[in-house]
Amino acid sequence: MRTTILFRVLLLAALVFCSQLQAQNLVPNPGFETLSGSPTTSGSLNLAQPWQGLNATPDIYAPQSSLPVVPCDNVNVPNNVGGYAPVNISGNAYAGIQIDPNNNYREYISVPLTVQLIANELYRVEFWVLLADSSRYSCNRLGALFTNNIPIQSGTGVINFTPQIESANIQSDTGHWTLVTGIYQATGVETYVTIGVFRDDTSPLFQKLDLGAKNSLCSSMDNSAYYYIDDVVVRPVTETVEITGDTILCPGEGTSLYANTNVPFWWSDENDPTDTISLSAFLTITPTVPTKYYLNGLFVTDSVTVTIVPAPYVNLGPDSMLCRNDSIKLDAFGTDVIRYEWSNADTNSYLYVRDTGTYYVEVENAGCTASDTITITDFLPNPVFTLGEDSTYCFFIADSLTLAAPIADSYLWKPGNATTPELTVQYPALYSCTITRSNGCTSTAWLDVAEVCEPSVFIPNAFTPDEDGINDYFGAFVNNATSYSLRIQNRRGQTIFYTEDPSGAWDGKYEGTDAPIGVYVYRLNYSGLDSEGSKMKRKILGTITLFR
Repeated sequence: MRTTILFRVLLLAALVFCSQLQAQNLVPNPGFETLSGSPTTSGSLNLAQPWQGLNATPDIYAPQSSLPVVPCDNVNVPNNVGGYAPVNISGNAYAGIQIDPNNNYREYISVPLTVQLIANELYRVEFWVLLADSSRYSCNRLGALFTNNIPIQSGTGVINFTPQIESANIQSDTGHWTLVTGIYQATGVETYVTIGVFRDDTSPLFQKLDLGAKNSLCSSMDNSAYYYIDDVVVRPVTETVEITGDTILCPGEGTSLYANTNVPFWWSDENDPTDTISLSAFLTITPTVPTKYYLNGLFVTDSVTVTIVPAPYVNLGPDSMLCRNDSIKLDAFGTDVIRYEWSNADTNSYLYVRDTGTYYVEVENAGCTASDTITITDFLPNPVFTLGEDSTYCFFIADSLTLAAPIADSYLWKPGNATTPELTVQYPALYSCTITRSNGCTSTAWLDVAEVCEPSVFIPNAFTPDEDGINDYFGAFVNNATSYSLRIQNRRGQTIFYTEDPSGAWDGKYEGTDAPIGVYVYRLNYSGLDSEGSKMKRKILGTITLFR
């Protein structure tokens, strides 16, 4: 995660840098590349118009076809009176100024800007410096001064103005160009920029460093601090102040906030927003409570609140044993958990295990993780049992069936929720019994009880259809039949009644008229299942006497 954030910071910084490159540089001839002639002696800065020196005589350096006889006039590139000094970025030329830190001698280079600066707008100021090899001294306080006219230098002394851009560092590097840069908010009258050292030799802010005696055959060079100047930039900028980095932390975790800005900045936090806690480009923090942090630019401030997210809770329980022929559910569910990962790569909130071994789960909520491990050490005895074989019974004729479970600590029968060791079955169903043993293991057995009864038949031999409410109808009483038909005929073989409804019965009439007293023939057909569950068909012939 942090690698991605760092990449984002670098990308944003690159975009800002590119946007700055595209902004207009208000310094004409910024690299001193446009020359009106080839310099042959020192003090020829005016060849790089519109640059100009003040009362002292700064220099311009460019490649020469031949070296001069006088050592102080060697203004070649890259080898010259000061030693070896290649150009900074591109081109073939650069300027040079001399600072005598013992006699208040100063050289300045000045140039009119292409446009007047705009009041309250921000400008990035840059110039590169390189200390000459032949310099005995190095110093600090190299800076840039913005004025509404070209400044006036009294003789070769110090210009007593405070520069808006100034380096407090002693510039002693003779092998690499060093960037002096800063942000300047314009007042709106500036038309010139001048570069040099604007501090008196006796100023407590001015520092010099004696590097030892030199011998370049040019005494003024060997007893001064001599700096090459190249690639001067004054470019308008829009202030960017942004914080990037992790803002959600787990307890005890640290992080870094990154400053994406193109202006000078400082960090503070909500405990004291005006107190500087860091000037680094990244702020390393380990807060214990939610804390707001500020990145303060020149006029813009950005802020983020770094919050502490409680780590998710997961507990798989203590190590245990597993009931043989059973499984155990390992449950890692958490209301705030968004990711589960088990040791077998399963991603559900739970895991059923059926074997011994060590099981591991990692859970994650909003960026924080937690884990737990459980070991299933062995199996507990848990033998299976049965309730017998599936069979058929006829409860209609008072068949009885009692199911019995083995000895256990508790019992639960379904259906019905009985808790006794035995259960008397009174109707067909799929019965189950779950037993719990003293070790906590459970086993379940099932038995499918089906009811199959052979059809039973009762046929009366007489009836009296006299509408007295007693024995007024004739019919066969058949139970458990799957099909049924009853036919009644007179002595001549005529069918006087027929039905396929087991509840249907003859009322003693034929074609709406009372049938005569006498004997009638009936024929009963029915089918059903026998005691083995096989299909069967039956036919019964008989007589019935009608009385009135």
